[in-house]
Amino acid sequence: MSRSNPGVARLLSAMKKLTREVNDQEICRRLEILINSEKEDLPPSSVKSLLEEPGDFDPSTVSEPYTQYVKHYLYMVKREERNREKQRQETESRKQARATKKRPSASTKKSSKKSPPSASAKKKAASGRAKRAGTS
Repeated sequence: MSRSNPGVARLLSAMKKLTREVNDQEICRRLEILINSEKEDLPPSSVKSLLEEPGDFDPSTVSEPYTQYVKHYLYMVKREERNREKQRQETESRKQARATKKRPSASTKKSSKKSPPSASAKKKAASGRAKRAGTS
């Protein structure tokens, strides 16, 4: 990374942390190439507001070669928020499912009486009696 573009370098670092897909890696690689070839940097105030409050950031305020990267960063942030929300909902539903299993209702409690034997259990018992009868 080039030391002459610290604003873009901060954006690239934040993007690498949010990388989940192959196209994210490719976009980060292209931004690295742009950092090394471009003389212009992003203003520190823009980078700070982008990283701290991405939902309120307007990508049109960024100079042209970086606009597409800022837009992709905003997409990555939104995707990450959706994934966190989805995981949170799945965790809650699993907790609720466990809680329902731990507290069985009166209708689902098993009775103390034995259930009638299944057909395969009856066959096994009959074959066991036949064998014992033949050996005595």
